Amino acid sequence: MGGANSIQLAAYDRASRLLLDLILCQNPGICGDRSNRQTASERLAHSRRLLASLDYSPSAYPIVHITGTSGKGSTAASVAAILTAAGYRVGLRTSPYLQVATEKLQVGSLLVDGSALDRISALVTNAHNSLLTRDGSVQRLGHAEAWIVLSLVWFAERNVDAAIIEVGAGGRFDSTNIVQPTVSVITSVGVDHVATLGPTIADIAWHKAGIIKPGATVIVGDTPAEAWKVILDEAAAADVRIVRPSSMQVSPPKMLRMPGAFQQQNAAVAIATIEALGHHGFTIPKSAIETGLSEVRLPGRLERMPHLGSPIVWIDGAHNADKIAALTGEIELIAGDGPLPVVVVGMLGAKDTRSIVSKLAPISSTIIATQPSVIGRTSLSAEVLAAQVQASAFSGTVLLELDPHAALHRAESLAKAQGASVLVTGSMYLAGQVRRRWYPDAEIVLQRTPWPIIGAERPL
Repeated sequence: MGGANSIQLAAYDRASRLLLDLILCQNPGICGDRSNRQTASERLAHSRRLLASLDYSPSAYPIVHITGTSGKGSTAASVAAILTAAGYRVGLRTSPYLQVATEKLQVGSLLVDGSALDRISALVTNAHNSLLTRDGSVQRLGHAEAWIVLSLVWFAERNVDAAIIEVGAGGRFDSTNIVQPTVSVITSVGVDHVATLGPTIADIAWHKAGIIKPGATVIVGDTPAEAWKVILDEAAAADVRIVRPSSMQVSPPKMLRMPGAFQQQNAAVAIATIEALGHHGFTIPKSAIETGLSEVRLPGRLERMPHLGSPIVWIDGAHNADKIAALTGEIELIAGDGPLPVVVVGMLGAKDTRSIVSKLAPISSTIIATQPSVIGRTSLSAEVLAAQVQASAFSGTVLLELDPHAALHRAESLAKAQGASVLVTGSMYLAGQVRRRWYPDAEIVLQRTPWPIIGAERPL
């Protein structure tokens, strides 16, 4: 590997180590209870002070802030792709990443390069240490707070015309809720992250409605009545207008690059967001909408992996009941002309396992339980997951493979014998782990795309 490539990878390694070290600050035993609202509010206030110390202006560029139980990543990527097709310089911040940290940040079609991430990470942590020296009451910098600060600063450096910011989880106390958006988007409200956001739909909606700010147009996708009332109350308090895609008779193109009927709904929300931006000075022709939606894609969202031989492998990071329900609706696409797929499933410990398993069972011929490896988070034991599958109404074979790669190989062997496909799902982290087989981490960093071509010329 050439010298320039080695420099980029070394820079990326420095940045990723620095940022991963900050994950320890999410441990309640070290940094206090992050679910405590006062603590969360203090962290948001610190992030604002940190941005100010870096001479960041909240009005540096318009921001679209997007939350939702499902669809927020696809919607964010779609809005960014449409604006890019219209000729704007657009920053996109997504969360989480599947394989490498640079996936979280991009301008146009290119991910942040390793050297820039190294430099901006050091800039932010040094600024934080200076604040800490001057004010001993400043809390330790957390991983999520560092990410949003470095994202906003990097977008300003890159002179973007707009930034699309995806919420990590919830909204009201999420680290991203330090922005003053031009448009606030709630794609959906469903059951997920109940330990920190729930337990009810109304509770979860309250967290998501927290991104609604005075002066911003609010776009709201499909939500249950219990959530809708909460969102209406928040919008009334902020004196802002709510726009629903259905009321605008939005008609997204039928041919989207991202597969799945559920992407039609995400596209409708994205188009409504684009129309709202049109009232804020952006000029976006219909052709840009069509081009953007025909080109946008996200790794790990009902993604068919490159065909290296039979069987076909699909990866989808569905990690809650709503996402799994949408995924099961695509069984004809996943299975093709063959029998039901062999399913590899693994998830984090805080997930609603029973509802996920109950929806996967009818579309699976065999279920292989595995266990993703996640820094700073607890995975659900593969043994516990397998036991819950066996206790469900599933009548097929249940197998156990602790290692995700071993689970994938076993699934492929079984699927090949049956003439079936393979589906890997249950966690974005699991999707990222198995995806490395087709797209090596180093090449993603060097080529600055989640879909590197081995041996390709790399962007400058």
